[in-house]
Amino acid sequence: MKKTFGILISGLLLASCGSFVPTTNLANLSPAQRQAISKIEIINQSQLFNRKFKVLNIVEGHSCQNKVYDPPATRTGAIEQMRYEAFQIEGDGITNIQCAGKEGTSVRTNCWELVSCTAEVIKFEN
Repeated sequence: MKKTFGILISGLLLASCGSFVPTTNLANLSPAQRQAISKIEIINQSQLFNRKFKVLNIVEGHSCQNKVYDPPATRTGAIEQMRYEAFQIEGDGITNIQCAGKEGTSVRTNCWELVSCTAEVIKFEN
């Protein structure tokens, strides 16, 4: 009985915490910031042909369903997080997007579901 109670309390404590992966609630940003993020391009390799650019950084984006009532984790949500990261470092776009498959419940991430992606942030040269 004590062991079951301890497990229950541990589970409740974890559920009340936020996720263990970095995410930004984009709804809390100003309308101007959200508009600027929407202008960060998702660029494929053919769009880079004959254009000069530099890679500013590699970023990660996570979409985490932290609580049962949160929306499901999506690839789109993870990409929006990467666009935010690109905005933060004044990139023009993201390219070479790679996403892992949807992960299930994990104590490591404290997410019911998790989608994680990586991409390169690029800046075009004039």
